[in-house]
Amino acid sequence: MKFALATAVFVLFAFFISWGILLMLHGSPWVLLASVGIFLGTFIKYGCLSQ
Repeated sequence: MKFALATAVFVLFAFFISWGILLMLHGSPWVLLASVGIFLGTFIKYGCLSQ
């Protein structure tokens, strides 16, 4: 269950980062900045926890 949830979250982040890249090409970087910021924040929060 955790693997399926982690995969779904990763796909969601990939979608928003891709969408942000497309919007940035048209002059609006806010979705990309927000999605990368949230991705890095969750990675730092949950990816760097000690076991």
